[in-house]
Amino acid sequence: MKLSEKALLYRELAKLVSADFHLDRSIDLLLKQQPSHARQTWLLGLQRGLGEGKGIADSLTAHCGAFSGTLEFALIDAGERSGRLSDAFSHLSRYFEAWDLAVRQAVGAMIYPLVLAHLGIVLPELPALVTASMQGESGSLRGMFMPLAVLWLILLSLFLLWRWLSRLGAESASVDAWLGRIPFIGSVRKHWALARFAQVFHACLLASMRMTECMLLAGGASHSGMLRRASEDAAQRIAAGETIAGAMADVHGFPMVFVHGTATAEESGTLDHEMNRWAAAETIEAGDAVQRAAQWIPKFAYGIVVLYVAYRILGMMSGYFGSLKQLEDL
Repeated sequence: MKLSEKALLYRELAKLVSADFHLDRSIDLLLKQQPSHARQTWLLGLQRGLGEGKGIADSLTAHCGAFSGTLEFALIDAGERSGRLSDAFSHLSRYFEAWDLAVRQAVGAMIYPLVLAHLGIVLPELPALVTASMQGESGSLRGMFMPLAVLWLILLSLFLLWRWLSRLGAESASVDAWLGRIPFIGSVRKHWALARFAQVFHACLLASMRMTECMLLAGGASHSGMLRRASEDAAQRIAAGETIAGAMADVHGFPMVFVHGTATAEESGTLDHEMNRWAAAETIEAGDAVQRAAQWIPKFAYGIVVLYVAYRILGMMSGYFGSLKQLEDL
């Protein structure tokens, strides 16, 4: 399911549930709107699970696993337990709206460099084709198609490699730490991970879950191997009697400014408000990080294209002057 479709789905559900519509009635209304295939499958799966007597979170786990992630399961489960389901849907709607905007900004920023890359491959070959045509010879397109094929093979390989590393980084703390060192991209990952952690922790607090459970669910939903491992270690310390902030401070993975904010909120009894504030703030920070990446990464792409075009031009000039020298020697 696309990010924009998820944002629309959860926004409509939040609207209906907050207006005291029963969830069965809400699903019927949304199905009558002729949703996309993915949203229709999700709604039908939820409807099927509810008809089997399951809870909302269990219904999604059983029938909508292919369309939902750990963040969705955690927030909806917490919202169901706390009776604040509309808040959970609203959280998810805002999250996917922000994430969809971030992705569109990143893709939009890379369109122009990709166009330049294609022009950088095609344009240097045109003079040779024109010359061959004027001389009545058939020009070869191999010099154009091969670099284009290599370019798209590299792009596809980078995309698949990034997907694999991202999924591995959600489980492995060492891989996550390595990805966090990548300029610009690492900052985006860190802010989104902390935003997801704070969102789920806030929802779990509203559901009055045990602190160890809140920590484990939030760490698992963060999609960060470092936060997952830190949450597991912190949960063990909390179970042994430590405070939440003290347990966070004793493990590696949580930003210290986040730990200090948690400590004061824990002392003042405003931990739920603090987590909600962090979730909103980190979502904004993640959006700003995406904008910075969208400004600077294309510039590196421009530089690579310029270097390639310069290399091709120098090669053409070398071949041209080499031909002239051969004619002079004759």
